[in-house]
Amino acid sequence: MSTPDRVIEKVKLLREIDRQRAELAGGRLEWLEATARIDRGWLKLVDMRKYLVLGSSVMAIYGIRNPSSVVRWSRRAFGLWGTVQLFRRQFMKP
Repeated sequence: MSTPDRVIEKVKLLREIDRQRAELAGGRLEWLEATARIDRGWLKLVDMRKYLVLGSSVMAIYGIRNPSSVVRWSRRAFGLWGTVQLFRRQFMKP
């Protein structure tokens, strides 16, 4: 490959890099909009961390003393959670 061919190839590659950078910059806002819901949920979870640690500790202590009761209430909680999610999917469609 001669020197002029290398220069032409280099210019083509630099243009391709600039185009890709522009596409990435344009897609940034779309990505942020698409992941906004997940980000909000993650922030809520992180904010509730100390309460979750405290609650899980209390449940562990209570579970040692009353294991059948914890199993029964956890089944009820998961059932209620599933019912709420079902209603949200069916009736709260955007």
